[in-house]
Amino acid sequence: MRWITLSLILLAAAAPAAAQSVRLDAETAARMAVEASTLTEAAADRVQASVYAVDAADAGRMPVLTTTAGVAQLNGVPEFSAPVNGPGQPPTVIFPNITTWYQADLSLTQPLWTGGAISAGREAARMDQDAASWSAERTALDLRFHARTSYWRAVAAAAAVEVAEAQRRRAERLLDDSRALRAAGMAVDAVIFAGKARVAAADVDLIRAQTEDEQALVGLRSLLGLDRGTTVVLADARTEAVPSAPIGLEELEAEALAERPELKIADARIGGLGARERAVNAARRPAVALSGQWMVARPNQRYLPLEDTWNDSWRVGVLASWQLFDGNRTRARAATVRSEQDAARGDRGELERRLKLEVETSRLELEAALEAVTAADASRGAAAAWEESSKERYAAGLAAISEMLDAQADLTAAEVAQVRTRVTAWIAEAALERAVGR
Repeated sequence: MRWITLSLILLAAAAPAAAQSVRLDAETAARMAVEASTLTEAAADRVQASVYAVDAADAGRMPVLTTTAGVAQLNGVPEFSAPVNGPGQPPTVIFPNITTWYQADLSLTQPLWTGGAISAGREAARMDQDAASWSAERTALDLRFHARTSYWRAVAAAAAVEVAEAQRRRAERLLDDSRALRAAGMAVDAVIFAGKARVAAADVDLIRAQTEDEQALVGLRSLLGLDRGTTVVLADARTEAVPSAPIGLEELEAEALAERPELKIADARIGGLGARERAVNAARRPAVALSGQWMVARPNQRYLPLEDTWNDSWRVGVLASWQLFDGNRTRARAATVRSEQDAARGDRGELERRLKLEVETSRLELEAALEAVTAADASRGAAAAWEESSKERYAAGLAAISEMLDAQADLTAAEVAQVRTRVTAWIAEAALERAVGR
């Protein structure tokens, strides 16, 4: 029974540790970065704000209903009366001394024609909404790119630790062999010292590699919103896979021009400036609106003679206005917006050029990285063969220990280069994905 209880306790203690382990690949990291970042929330809030702005612009077509109420205390005045009923009749008070006035009304205004200001404002609001939506997509695109590069740097750092550990094991074996040879009288003390120096150098390299590995994991956890105690398992820690060769440049450029959110943001801003110019020019055109009012007042001035009683009245009409001259203010404001639109078109052209250059450069970097992988693999194979040969020659007494040390150093360098070229290739692919807007 004790063993069963102990087993349950151990399982319960192990459960939280298992729950804190996360297995990642590049795409999972990209998805988690988008979900965890506060930048994503901020971008979503800006999109929601633009949606409300569209609602407000659309409401410009709707009538405006206003209600007001008031009370006022006036000073006393002499009453005005007149014999309106004929001779011998008491005079009629036409303007009595009423010192407290009350009024409440309900007014309605419905725009009928605004010279295109409402439609232009609605279009500008929708262009702003498009720009906000594409800005959110750009934020997600940047986060995915940073997550992919952080993931592959963590893979490189983990691989560097393995290389440093292998280097230290080789240095330990070399030191053990040197001690055995020294005991047999086949080596001098200098060989032992050289072996110890090699082990110490391997320890330094291992510490450095472990520190870089931990730093890479810290950065990755922070980007993905993971707790410090979370164990990150890298799915590609020992992979020898490499990215596929990129497709043609023209196809990649066409995809970038169609998908990059920066271009869509620029297009939305250009369209929004055009709509704002039309909204400004609308001030130079006549505007027509329907208006109506229902009022209840005490006294109501439309009822004569005035009486200290409640009476209601109403009116319905059409209001037209036309600004005939404003000192060319409207024309200047429209010209300002038009110039800003021309500048935005120029900026878009430069942006398109830089995006094409980014695509071409990223494609060249990926091609070069793939070629470097092949060369690094060949270099590692040659270095491994040389290290094995030098070890055999040293064991047979045909080579000095310096030859073996040089061979091991070359093998370590080749292994590091092999890892780095693969990671460089994956990072180059991530950069190309970002360049085309994927």
